[in-house]
Amino acid sequence: MSSQIQLSSPFLRSISHTDVTVGTTKSQILTVPTNITEKRIVVVIQNKSTTETIQVIGNANDTVGILVSPLSTISLDNYNGALYAIASAAATTVHIAISSV
Repeated sequence: MSSQIQLSSPFLRSISHTDVTVGTTKSQILTVPTNITEKRIVVVIQNKSTTETIQVIGNANDTVGILVSPLSTISLDNYNGALYAIASAAATTVHIAISSV
């Protein structure tokens, strides 16, 4: 008996990490990849604050986004655009982890 394994996405080999600080004014936390052959497989955004919330926004025009509670994360698969964020207080730390191929 033989078996066949099919994969719908590539194996992830590494994850890059960075922290950014956001405040009560919308700011860009992630840019579009400059290398056109780079494809983000997963983008994880973590709210590192123990008390403040953040909103993650997927375009430059909107003023509200996905609410991320304190010490929580969201994950975006195959997202290759820019991201913006607003926090409920100044100097809130947001962690971004990206795996690309």
